[in-house]
Amino acid sequence: MASTDEFWRICDDQGVCHCDWRLTIYGCEEEDQLRAMYIALAVVSGLVGVFAFMVLYHRVVNLKQQIFDIRTGYPRPKPIESMAVFGTIFNLLRMAHAIILVTDAAPNVAFRSFIFEFPWQFGIGALSCYLFGIAHTLADSSKVIYDVWIRAPVIVDTMCTVIITLPFISNNICAVAAGIYALRGDNYMAAQFTDALYYLWTFYTGFQAILILYAGLRLLRLLNRHLLQRTDSRVDLGRVRLGALKVRIIVMTGFICLTVFAVMMVLYGRLRGPITENSAYNVAIAVIWMFDGAITTGVIEFGVVLNPRLATLAPGFGSSAGFTGSSNRYTSAGTNNFISANTHQETTLSGGGGEAGTQSQSKWMFTRSSGGRWSFGEAKSKYLSGGDIDLNNSPKLEHKQVDPIRSQIDEDQQHYNAMTSIRAPPRNISPTHDDFNRHQQDADALTTSSATYLTMQPH
Repeated sequence: MASTDEFWRICDDQGVCHCDWRLTIYGCEEEDQLRAMYIALAVVSGLVGVFAFMVLYHRVVNLKQQIFDIRTGYPRPKPIESMAVFGTIFNLLRMAHAIILVTDAAPNVAFRSFIFEFPWQFGIGALSCYLFGIAHTLADSSKVIYDVWIRAPVIVDTMCTVIITLPFISNNICAVAAGIYALRGDNYMAAQFTDALYYLWTFYTGFQAILILYAGLRLLRLLNRHLLQRTDSRVDLGRVRLGALKVRIIVMTGFICLTVFAVMMVLYGRLRGPITENSAYNVAIAVIWMFDGAITTGVIEFGVVLNPRLATLAPGFGSSAGFTGSSNRYTSAGTNNFISANTHQETTLSGGGGEAGTQSQSKWMFTRSSGGRWSFGEAKSKYLSGGDIDLNNSPKLEHKQVDPIRSQIDEDQQHYNAMTSIRAPPRNISPTHDDFNRHQQDADALTTSSATYLTMQPH
């Protein structure tokens, strides 16, 4: 075992040994600090892992959400639910690794190398699921976003699959190979595979950090642009702003975590020996590395359960002003009427050609009496071409013309869907009456952070 000890425990000429804290914490100068660190890590990882499981249980069992969307025949991750699955596994495996090192169980370098690396692949998978879940939510909810941003969903599916699965293949091969060569006494090859492992981690984390920052900023820019264009709307702007804050917290936390991890990976891959032989650097890198994932999980969990009251505790991520949940005034060009519309209320729609029908309960589509379907985009086109779209008097809805701005309400819905992980019906498919009732029943049980059907009341 002398050669193995040399790989995971480096000793200098004076006989002072320094641990490769990934594999062992005993018999070295940093033993006490590393032992305390791993005990604290086991506790923190266990707590955030259990809380992630509670979030997952609540959303899947109580709110009847799905982890993957399989409507297209290809399993696509739902943002919050899939992230909770990977986050739970990641933190519980990190806790198990910490317990193994503290108890000095399973003293096999190949196994310990594998059990150290394996959880991190679930960590990066959690952020990947959130990123691509958001991308597909946008694509399903808005043709504009689909055409401008996504274009080809097969590209998104391919990138999602590659980023989630490739680290499981390449990194596990390197980790196990490094351990096997160390057992055989070939420390040179063990070190080469270890260096290759952390160069791969640098690439994966750096690439995903750039990707999640780009996608997150683009989503926030689209949302803020529509908020600035319209202060009076049927949409509850307070909830939309809260959703934007949630996205900002998750995106910025994920970006910072991945960036810190990428920097540490390239340093460790290039300077593993000198870092290990310096006690201060060795412990500092270990603490940052080990707690990066657990702290990130905790902050993201805070973002997921955020409500208007808790939003005041997150000033660093944006203002919480406007999270009142109050109703909003909706004014149309040339009128001062107010809308007091409940999502259950049906109203009558009259076209310019005298063809009357019934407005669907859905926010995305109108249904003519003839059975044909037409979208808000068609309503906008008819309005701009001079056709009158009048809403007959109703005890719940008084409105003489549909403003062109209403053609953007479906985009508001998809923005909110993206922020709360609730997926709208696919593009070009009108939800049925039963679909709406099911969504409305779910919405009654949801918290502010997951509600998508907004009820407006008059001032």
